[in-house]
Amino acid sequence: EGGGEGDEMVPLEVEDVIDTLLGAARDKDTVVRWSGAKGIGRMTGRLPRHLGDEVVGAVLSMFLTDGGSDDGACHGACLALAELARRGLLLPPRLPQAVPHVLSCLRYDVRRGSASVGAHVRDAACYVCWALARAYAPEVMAPYVQDLARGLIVCAAYDREVNCRRAASAAFQEHVGRQGAFPHGIDILTRADYFTVGHRGNSYTQISPYIAQFEAYRGALVEHLVERQVRHWDKQIRVLSAQTLRLLVGKEPGLFTEGVLQRLLDAALSPDLATRHGSALGVSEVVMGLKECGVALEEG
Repeated sequence: EGGGEGDEMVPLEVEDVIDTLLGAARDKDTVVRWSGAKGIGRMTGRLPRHLGDEVVGAVLSMFLTDGGSDDGACHGACLALAELARRGLLLPPRLPQAVPHVLSCLRYDVRRGSASVGAHVRDAACYVCWALARAYAPEVMAPYVQDLARGLIVCAAYDREVNCRRAASAAFQEHVGRQGAFPHGIDILTRADYFTVGHRGNSYTQISPYIAQFEAYRGALVEHLVERQVRHWDKQIRVLSAQTLRLLVGKEPGLFTEGVLQRLLDAALSPDLATRHGSALGVSEVVMGLKECGVALEEG
């Protein structure tokens, strides 16, 4: 009870309880994962500092379960990280390990048959970002501002699921309000708020071209469309992504002539039907966009 650093101050049974909670955070049932994450946060707050840090390390290791392909473990780990951050238990020295996992989970989308899983993981990753904005001083978050801003903007603009787009927008708004370091934060929030990102078509064709005028986000938006969204399993996403590429061409035509167009041409020969279809659409839309900008393509 004295909160000392020695192991003898903590009953042995506590270790069993922590192991049970960590197991619950990986459970197949979402409600169980939620309960496990909250339990981890409450228990860790009552442990000595060095033991609490061991729990944080165990939570971070959950992201590597089955090579990162276990969506339940990644979801539970995000929920637990958010609970730890909210309580001030995710200490700054752990952020270099935690933030890359969170950024990866913002893009988590694992193909399963004709669909995919991962929306719950992306939503939980946005919750972690929201918690980070509330838990740390701006100088602590400064090294991660650019990556977090780009990750949240890409999710808010291009995620297939409305709850993920809204969660990313809310987390972005929290950072702008509390940290004040996200590039062009106020300008973006006037167009990409909780309600405007609710319509998928509007997010792709209206909001993202507006955000792409800012160089800090342009590359990340284009890269996500080319690398992921034009290859998406959902046909509507592929079509929207190709149309959006055309709208982005005018922001920086050189970006498309020097690399994007060739990547799309190469991907159009992929044996994967979705990749081939989306890339072919992307090529046609980019070529039309370049023509509208008055950019001539070299033959051969």
